[in-house]
Amino acid sequence: MTPDTLPSLLGLTDADPSLVAAILAHSPGNAGGAAPTELSQKRRREIRAGFVLLKEVGVVMAFASSDAYAADHGAPKGAGGQVLSAVFYYPEGSEEVEPYEGHAPFAAGPVTTREDALREYGEPSDGEEEEGVVEWEQWLVDGLELTADYADDGAVLTITVSPPIEM
Repeated sequence: MTPDTLPSLLGLTDADPSLVAAILAHSPGNAGGAAPTELSQKRRREIRAGFVLLKEVGVVMAFASSDAYAADHGAPKGAGGQVLSAVFYYPEGSEEVEPYEGHAPFAAGPVTTREDALREYGEPSDGEEEEGVVEWEQWLVDGLELTADYADDGAVLTITVSPPIEM
């Protein structure tokens, strides 16, 4: 599973084999050789703390308790205690992760500027602009909310994909 397809796992719990496999596939030391089949204690602690950092690929997976997820988004897809609630992509990297260099979610290629985002996702459904500078924009794509946060020069700082909040 490539990082751009991780949003397909939103709503799955930490007990789901496909979610576990995706985390393992992007964990350090799993390139080549025999990869582990179970999450390490470190990864389990990260899930319970709410965030799994896929440092080398520039992605952060956010988790919520099953109860919190159900209150905001409806029933999780499974019986585990923690639910994948958002995926963050960092095209410019961050203090915690390297730059994300792959295809953006739901896009034909990388999305590193506002112009790229508008080309790939079309007219945003929401956003915020202050003093002529667009700070963020949001789209509904395949039933998921996709938000791009921008630097002052229009570079994409973060792309976030999450289920919409149910009212």
